[in-house]
Amino acid sequence: MRRGRKIILSVDRLDYTKGIDLRLKAFLEWLGREDRSIRDAVMVQVAVPSRERISEYQILRRDVEELVGQINGEYGELGVVPVQYFRRNLPFEELIAFYLVADVMLVTPLCDGMNLVAKEYVATRLEDDGVLVLSEFAGAAAELPDALLVNPHDVNAMAATIEQAITLDPDDGARRMKAMREVVRRHSVHEWAAQFIEALA
Repeated sequence: MRRGRKIILSVDRLDYTKGIDLRLKAFLEWLGREDRSIRDAVMVQVAVPSRERISEYQILRRDVEELVGQINGEYGELGVVPVQYFRRNLPFEELIAFYLVADVMLVTPLCDGMNLVAKEYVATRLEDDGVLVLSEFAGAAAELPDALLVNPHDVNAMAATIEQAITLDPDDGARRMKAMREVVRRHSVHEWAAQFIEALA
């Protein structure tokens, strides 16, 4: 990972199941540590709009944006903010660029199917760098045990895992990422389809 300020990335639909609010609270708690500051890391949260006409989702959006405002208001400095928040769809090429610059990827849904974002991030790490923090409730966790697994309902544990991710020994990080990249390489959609057909037979 690069020296200096770490980039922590999350990419989600703006949906209750993604745990964006709890993730922001964990980052807020991490910022509150005596030995940490916004000079150590920036969190980039990409929130893809979802079901915007439904009142509950409007409330979720408001709550998330208020949390972002709280964090930036409390810890921001002139020209430096703790959270960069983007509420929009990203073209795939731009999404890949986000993956490539991220030192840490936070994928912490409260419950999820496979979650391809985790695998997409791993697939971009051609130098075996970067750290994946993954919810134990995401389907991808079964295939990627070398990620830093976390319970997204536990804000304290997520804050501790953020600390672990940004200070992870580079050799340990490379070992973990190399193992995950091999899993992603081998477990293609074609293999999944073959296994599915074999199970039906």
